[in-house]
Amino acid sequence: MQLSVVIVNYNVEYFLEQCLRSVFTALKNVEGEVWVVDNNSVDGSVAMVKDKFP
Repeated sequence: MQLSVVIVNYNVEYFLEQCLRSVFTALKNVEGEVWVVDNNSVDGSVAMVKDKFP
């Protein structure tokens, strides 16, 4: 079974990072994928995702 997690983001870099860390921890033994849909954030969210979750 595969699980898809979709996160919609808008200017909440700190909370997005915490959310992604939690999701990846939960997916440790589960086949899945994570999609982040950013709504044109200007707070550095996109750069943080590219940097910390390649």
